[in-house]
This record gives sequence, structure tokens and C-alpha cells, in this order.
Amino acid sequence: MPSERSAGVWLAGRFIGRVTSRSRTAIAFEYDDDIHDAYPLNTPLLSCSLPTKRGRQNARAFMGGLLPEGDARRYLAEQARCVSTDVFALLDAFGKDVAGAVWISQDAPTEDEGYVVTYSDTSLAEEVLALQDRPLAFHDDSALSIAGIQNKMLLVQQPDGTWGRPAQGFPSTHILKVDDARHRGLVRAEHTCLELARAAGIPAAASHITSFGEIDCIIVQRFDRSVSNGRIVRLHQEDACQALGIDLEVADPRAKYESHGGPSLRQVANTLATHAVNPEQELLRLLDQATFTVVIGNADHHAKNISFVHTQPGHIESAPLYDTVPTSLWPNLDQRAAMSIGAAVDLPDITVSDLVREAKTWGLAQSISKDRVQEVLERLRSSTTSVSNAGEADAVGAARQRIQRLLDSAVLTDGDL
Repeated sequence: MPSERSAGVWLAGRFIGRVTSRSRTAIAFEYDDDIHDAYPLNTPLLSCSLPTKRGRQNARAFMGGLLPEGDARRYLAEQARCVSTDVFALLDAFGKDVAGAVWISQDAPTEDEGYVVTYSDTSLAEEVLALQDRPLAFHDDSALSIAGIQNKMLLVQQPDGTWGRPAQGFPSTHILKVDDARHRGLVRAEHTCLELARAAGIPAAASHITSFGEIDCIIVQRFDRSVSNGRIVRLHQEDACQALGIDLEVADPRAKYESHGGPSLRQVANTLATHAVNPEQELLRLLDQATFTVVIGNADHHAKNISFVHTQPGHIESAPLYDTVPTSLWPNLDQRAAMSIGAAVDLPDITVSDLVREAKTWGLAQSISKDRVQEVLERLRSSTTSVSNAGEADAVGAARQRIQRLLDSAVLTDGDL
């Protein structure tokens, strides 16, 4: 192995620096001199955990966060002929189509980066059925990566509505996730919850359900992509683990959960308060998300499932909801919140008082928080009459019951908080 390996890093098409590695585990990032001339010191450009400053910075948390977990990670390592802990080698091989607006490669992105291989209905079905043996629908010309452990693949929706496979770094537009064989109905319930959130005015990723034989899949539109004049544009984003520098490569991989040393909602809130253009607005949006998480009974709303969109250099805002799985509908799945809310963790017992108490630690006024939670609950209750379950799991009915329980718990005094 060379004493040092190096690759370029581009953000939204602009060269911003280099990522380097001197071993199979170490990985660093250094901003280019032109970036220091263009932005003030400590601007959270690539990541809130990698602000602009001179010299190399430990970048394992951010860079490792661009890669999948589990079998998909091991499969990519086999293709790259490296060990699965070699973050640099994996991103050097597959870092052209990743989360956000990042492009990592020896070569600069071009105007016509990559290409799309169009699927027929038959070939797409075959690709989905082969995911168990070929994670991420990998091909020799793939240069992509996506975080997470769930069985999934990346798609491009073309102007005529047909689906294609992104190759050589072409930006994907959608993520297809396969239903969990052990917990049938998860993807349909997730789709129902995403629809419920949007119907209540809570920003959430757009999705739809499709099936290949007996396999149900959810196709989710990426919120870090947009289309402008027929061209797909990458929008920068990062998850809370990346933004807070939580290195899952070194720490317990379960450190995305607060109970295993991962971030708390208060840390997420502090990040928003520090870098948002309108901190109060973003904290209220975070409170909406926390309320929704309790309503649907989602014990998997951990720090990898909370993201920030970099709306402009130096500023972030809350990303739309995604991965909204109502885990409480399956008795053998966890019933404890991935992040505590007002010190409470058991989802069936969390009250409006707990939500308001949590928001108070972020700096939100008690009266504002309580009014906001009740307003969101009322909107959600109204939305349960217009949203139907996408599958057999009664996500809507369960949400309606939790909404009523939470509204009943809202009769409290200031002394209870």
C-alpha cells in the first residue's frame, strides 16, 4: 500500500479539497487554498464537523457515513478488492454518486458525467429479485454508495417516466427499498406514514409502492436531488452522525442510537440553532418531527435518519422526514425511542409534557412549544381521515389512537413541566 493515497473532493461541481489516507483506517480531509479565500474561517461547507480551516481534519465520521453497512458494505469491499474498513478505497471506487452534492474521485466531474442504463419492466424486476445476492444492484460500471443496512438500490427516473440504472457517477433520483422478509408490510406502512406527514403539512419525502411478484418495494424520491432545465442537480446534505462527528467506524456501530452513545435531540437542536438562518423555525420543525415520531411509534428515528440540508454555504435546515417506519406495529421490534424525549424513552408513555420539556432544553419557550405540539397533533388527527393504509398494517388507526392519547395528556399545568 502507498504511504499516502489521495483523491479530489468536489461539492456541487466545485473542487473544494482533497481526501487522503495513510492507512486502511485513517482518512483525512483538507480544504483547498481557494476555499479559504472564498469563505470565512469555520464555515460548515462540506460538513458541520468539517468547517473551513487550514490543515488536515479527521474525516472518518463524514466519509464513513457515505457508505452502507452490513452485507452491502462487505460486497462493495469485495468489488474494490479491499477490506470493508478501508473507507478511502471504497470511496475512491464508489464515491461519485453518494448522499448530498459530493463527488469523490481521481477525476473531476464533467458536464455529462456518467450515463443511464434504461430498465425494462422485466429487467428491473430481475434486478430487484437479485438484490439479495448483488446488493445495491451493483454492476461493473457502478460508482455509487448509499448509507444504511436495508436492502436497497438506486434509480434514475428519466423524463419519460421510465426507470434507469445510474452508471459511472450519474446522479440517481430515487431509492428503492425492499420489504423486510421478517416483518412483512414494513414498506407499505412506511409509505402510509410518509403520506400522513405530508397531509399534515410536515415535510416528508415523496414515495410510492410497487411490487415485483410477491415482493413489495417502496420507491422514495431523493430530497438531495432536484431537476432544473431537464438536468439533475445534486443538493448537499448530511445526517446528524456526520454533522456531529460521530464516527461509527471506530465507535459502536449502534452509536447512531442515543442509548449506545449516539447523539441526543438536544445535540441535533444545538446544531440547527448554531447554523440555521432562522433557528427558531428550524427548532419548531424538529419538534414537529419528534411529535410525529411519537405519533407513528417509530423507534428507529436515530441520528442516521435525521439529516440537514445545506441550503447555502454556512447554513443548514432540517431535511424532510424519511425512513418513517412505525416499528411499534410489530411487537417484536423495539418500543423505545432511538432518542429520548424529555428524558422519556418508552414511546407508548411519552406525553405532550415530555415533548415540551425536551423543546425547553433547546431554548424554545414552553408556551410556544405546547401550542406547536397541539397544533401538529390536530393537523395529524385531521389528516388521518384522508390518508388510507397502504397495506394490512393499520398505521393510520394506531396513529389516531396515539394522537388522542397525546391530546388527552396535554391538560397540564406549568408546574408539570
